[in-house]
Amino acid sequence: MKHAILLLFILTFVTRFSSYCLSETTVNKPNTQDSLMILDKLIIQIDPKINDLLRQQTAQSKKTGTIGGFRLQIYFGSGEKAHDQAIKVKTDFLASYPDVKTYLLFKSPDFIVRIGDFRTKSEALKMQKMMLFQFPNAFIVADEIAFPELVINTTIN
Repeated sequence: MKHAILLLFILTFVTRFSSYCLSETTVNKPNTQDSLMILDKLIIQIDPKINDLLRQQTAQSKKTGTIGGFRLQIYFGSGEKAHDQAIKVKTDFLASYPDVKTYLLFKSPDFIVRIGDFRTKSEALKMQKMMLFQFPNAFIVADEIAFPELVINTTIN
């Protein structure tokens, strides 16, 4: 909710002051693949403050090593046996899905088990559907996730 309010505030601020200073970029690219030649010239008007915000977000992500994404929460509990139960849930999950990263978190007084590093909500939803029978109460939460590993495709001749 905080992110939505902040985004709304930023967008309101940008639209009010965008008329004062706009940078304009013109892209001239012949459109050879489109037989209708619909788009030959594209003009993009951007407030320079947006680029500053994007740079700040990139710098913050590099500093923390995380980006905004999604995880599935499969356990949440507190009490005397919550820690043991969280470890059991994590172990059971890893037995079925050894390639998926799991996270055991403690936010006083609760123990939480979350799994995965999903960039989009649809990726998290696919995983949720795969494990529906084993973990029917799993739900998607927005979280800071680790940077995804780069996969480089190589061909052998």
